[in-house]
Amino acid sequence: MPKLKPEELEARRQEIIEAARACFLRGGFHQTTIQDICDEAGLSKGGLYTYFKAKDEILVAVMEQSLEVSLQRAMTAADTAATPLEKLDRIAVALTEGLVSGEIAAGHSSQLFLEVWAEASKDDRLSVLCARGYAQWRAFLAGLLRQAQDQGQMRADVDADALAAILVSAFDGLSLQEAITKARIDWRLIVQTLRVAIGQGMFTQGSASGGVR
Repeated sequence: MPKLKPEELEARRQEIIEAARACFLRGGFHQTTIQDICDEAGLSKGGLYTYFKAKDEILVAVMEQSLEVSLQRAMTAADTAATPLEKLDRIAVALTEGLVSGEIAAGHSSQLFLEVWAEASKDDRLSVLCARGYAQWRAFLAGLLRQAQDQGQMRADVDADALAAILVSAFDGLSLQEAITKARIDWRLIVQTLRVAIGQGMFTQGSASGGVR
């Protein structure tokens, strides 16, 4: 059998990740078997085990990529705006539309999210990955909030780190409710409500249009 080039190895690994993502979204992590992933990817078990030793290792790879994709999507959306608050608004819209359309996949499937949290309590690799992902998101949002404070768009007495943590936990909490109750969350309405409920007390007068107090 000819030896594959590094780029071919990476392409094959990516195919397995995409196949696993589809299987996890369709049937959940625990219901999905290695054979399911092999069938989806068109590989033998021996071929799959060349890249991953176990199903939980594949889950870590799927979640790592999902975290990277969602954060990159947010950063790209932020780059299209001028002021910090406009950046936050563009991020909210981009992520909401991604959730509604299904473009943001595995990591943000509420049911899979629930399974990932449960697995993270037992799997150190997944726990470290989730912790790193949360830290990246909190730091990213807190940085934008501090920029808004520096520009006079947001009250200086609001703790940027605490607010960033609240925003992240609000998303996770709603995802958890969706997974448990099976009641779909209206993410567009959530974003619209947060704009009003948080914005009224957090932003300075005129900041919605980019002005300062």
